[in-house]
Amino acid sequence: MNIDYTPAFILHQRPYRESSVLLDVFSQQYGRVSLIARGTKTSKRNKSGLLQLYQPLLLSWMGRGDLYTLTAVETDEPRYILRAESALCGLYVNELMVKLLPLHLAESDVFDAYKIILLSLQEADNNEISLRLFEKRLLTHLGYGLVLDHDVETQQQIESTQRYSYQADVGLYPWQQSHNRPSISGRSLQHLIDERDFDEQSLPEIKQLMRSVIHFYLGGKPLQSRLLFSSMQRYAN
Repeated sequence: MNIDYTPAFILHQRPYRESSVLLDVFSQQYGRVSLIARGTKTSKRNKSGLLQLYQPLLLSWMGRGDLYTLTAVETDEPRYILRAESALCGLYVNELMVKLLPLHLAESDVFDAYKIILLSLQEADNNEISLRLFEKRLLTHLGYGLVLDHDVETQQQIESTQRYSYQADVGLYPWQQSHNRPSISGRSLQHLIDERDFDEQSLPEIKQLMRSVIHFYLGGKPLQSRLLFSSMQRYAN
């Protein structure tokens, strides 16, 4: 496979041997791919300054199998600048994509959603809302869309005053205390459906819902970015 200058972002990178770097890349046309940037640290034409997170790039690569060789890199647009809490949120988004996106499956809608979340985190208007909307859109594009408007037992539409529990891959159930599961109000569910009117009551409930669903699709594997964020919060307190 020989690919020339396709739009892409680097989601994660790590050193490889003495002079190379392994890249986890998300491209607009070819989905998530793994690349090796050979001689990055020693080349006279050092590419490492371009291989940054949140930098829109044009990448070329060649090879076969699941690991390709990076052959060229250029910047495409100005880099998104994420600071403070937004930088941690960006790491979370990247890790989520690395662990949920399959290799070599084009996801142009996810690519667009990724650019939207980076812009939102750069502006840092309300990171909590930005993350919840991205999580919802990512799950939808991957075929894990949440059915939030009715419960699966009675097929009745949700009611704002009622409480529900959500089971991933199944749907909503009327909540009962004996279930020993987290609950969410119909009001909060409607906010998530409408993607507006979030407030101090609905946001924590929606966060808990999304966390449980994502935990299910990750197979229970922890997210290192979430652990880092929690430890920094404890340190700050």
